[in-house]
Parts: sequence; C-alpha cells; structure tokens
Amino acid sequence: MARKRFGVDREIFSEYAQRLLKAGSKEFLKETVEKALEESKEYVTKNLEAEIKKHNRTGRTEASLDKDSEVKWQGSVAEIKVGFKISDGGLASIFLMYGTPRMQPDRKLYNDVYGTATQRKIREIQEEVFNDALRKVMEE
Repeated sequence: MARKRFGVDREIFSEYAQRLLKAGSKEFLKETVEKALEESKEYVTKNLEAEIKKHNRTGRTEASLDKDSEVKWQGSVAEIKVGFKISDGGLASIFLMYGTPRMQPDRKLYNDVYGTATQRKIREIQEEVFNDALRKVMEE
C-alpha cells in the first residue's frame, strides 16, 4: 500500500494556533458565557415588562422585576437570576402565574419565563452569541 505524508504550512498552523488559543482562553469563554446569559435575561425581562403592565394596580409587582442582577459563577457553572424579586414585592407574580381559586392563571406571563417557546428562543439567542464569538475569533 502506498503512503502519502501530509504537511502543514507553519504560517497557517501558527495563525490557527493563535486563534484557537484565543478561543480557548478562560477569560474569553467567561465573557462569552456572561454575554449569552445577559442577552437571554434581556429577552425574558422585556417580555415580562410588557405582560405585567396589564396587572398594574399598585405598581409594586412591576417594580419588583429583576432588571439588574449579574452573572454569578460557582466553579465552572454560571447563572443569572430572571423574573421577579419575591422579597421586594414580587410575591403577587406567583399568584398571577399559577392562579388562585378565584383567579385564572395568566398563562402568557407564565410562558414568558417557563414556556417552551421562550426556552427555544433563549437557546437561539445563546447559540447566536457563541457563533458570533467564534466568527470574531476566526476573523482575527
């Protein structure tokens, strides 16, 4: 059987090595993950803001919407809080989402946080952020 050897041009190899090194850096990955989580939160918060307006009696539940939480890391796991701050007047959001014996649940409000369409859109947002980051690294 005949054998053929393939070689790699050193200039091309060094260029890709630098790109992959940048893509593989912990800081770059951390920034990308945080951006993906923050954009996901913005999407959900925007939908909740629009939906909670029709339930505005005192404005307290709307004011409890968490708009400014930051990404928290626990080892290699990142998370960001989304929704209403229960301790700051957001308790009513639970009754609005799940209903009471005298009130039907607001399925739209519930789906804005937990729905499959929302989860699908969040997945798309996060994939887009990661793809943009990879394109950015590969272009440099």
